[in-house]
Amino acid sequence: MNRSLILFIGASAIGLSACASAGGVDAPAAPLVYAGELRPDAGAAAQAQRGWLPGLGSLVLTELVEEALRANPSLLAAKARAEAAAARADAFGSRRWPQLDLSLGGGRTEAPTPMGASAVTEALSAGATASWEADLWGRIAAASGASALDAAASAADAQNAALSVTGQTAQAFVDLIAAQERFALAEEDLVTRQRALAITERRYEQGVLSALSLRTARSQAASARAGQASAADGLLASSRRLQLLLGRYPDGAMRAVEALPALDPIQSAGTPEALLQRPDVLAAQARLAAAGFRVEEARAALLPRLTLTARANGEGGQAADALDPEQMVRQLIAGLAAPLFQAGALRADIEADEAEQEAAAARYAETVLGAWAEVEAALSADRVLAVQEAEFANAAAEAREAQDLAEREYTRGVATIFELIDAYSRRIDAERALIGARNQRLSNRISFYIALGLEGLGATPSEEAGQ
Repeated sequence: MNRSLILFIGASAIGLSACASAGGVDAPAAPLVYAGELRPDAGAAAQAQRGWLPGLGSLVLTELVEEALRANPSLLAAKARAEAAAARADAFGSRRWPQLDLSLGGGRTEAPTPMGASAVTEALSAGATASWEADLWGRIAAASGASALDAAASAADAQNAALSVTGQTAQAFVDLIAAQERFALAEEDLVTRQRALAITERRYEQGVLSALSLRTARSQAASARAGQASAADGLLASSRRLQLLLGRYPDGAMRAVEALPALDPIQSAGTPEALLQRPDVLAAQARLAAAGFRVEEARAALLPRLTLTARANGEGGQAADALDPEQMVRQLIAGLAAPLFQAGALRADIEADEAEQEAAAARYAETVLGAWAEVEAALSADRVLAVQEAEFANAAAEAREAQDLAEREYTRGVATIFELIDAYSRRIDAERALIGARNQRLSNRISFYIALGLEGLGATPSEEAGQ
């Protein structure tokens, strides 16, 4: 992943802005490519086809992600925004065609006559107006192209929201499992502390131990009960987070029946070029191209506009007379209008759109660099977390053996209460650290898949680029 970036960023920004600002803006800019040495990656392609959720070994998680993709409120909102943008793009596109308006009207006139009566006259009118602006300089085409690209960006935003919801749901599910394991560990800790308290109370009654040992054992049992309450609250919070993502009522009653799965090392990270198909990158690219179209539109606004208008109007006492083509008055008008003085408003619009184009180019570069950074960070973190998980597993196993030994020696009167407490604390800390390391490694693996833009249910970024 660590290739030269300068050539890519410069060529990408210049290429897109040139394509968007040049004459003939009917087509969007060409897709950007990574300017570096690329190698095909069959492993990453296969992973993209089958999805990464099954690799976590949970059918329940797959079902939960499917539910979240159907019911998550923020995702539904993103999809609605994409539909609205598509409708607006259609509306902009219709401006390139002639517009036809029809009108119908009626009137009744009553006037006195010399004989003292009233004369009533009824009249109906009908009219039709057709108008069309000749897009001499590509202004309307540029506006339509910008709107179409806005719609494409919104569609990519919706796809990115789906990707995010998939990752958040998987993360929340993993966090729920970890919270359950922490709660189970807290309950086990309470049981061991109460067992030590019972032994201490019995030996205190026998006169073997002092009040200091008894009060210390009671303090440890109270601390364990507090830790259990805290772990229970953490479990409820994790459950509610997952329920909210699923669009369910957050009562905290949701539980998982699985353990944290074991992970294999990452075998393939894909190629830098593949990350250019991430939904957020595609959205940034579309917005950059749209900004170029808007610059073109603003420049064309300085030039004259040619409009053609055709009108037909008819009147009569009856509808048939008003609509009679032979009786209608017809007009054909051609007009040429050019801006003369607007106090620099049009020039200011051009400058503003050019500045927006530069900002869009910077945001695109930032998005691409961020995508690469996310993958690189996940790769390096996986190696560190794998070592931590293995070492914490060894530490937890040794700490459990040490606790068992300390309990036996305390029961025989060989070890002190402080040695037993130290063994308990070391074992709990090691077990808690192991749960945290496994949870963190799973979280990092999920972040890695999301950073690659891989959908969990088996599709590549941007739906295999349109397949």
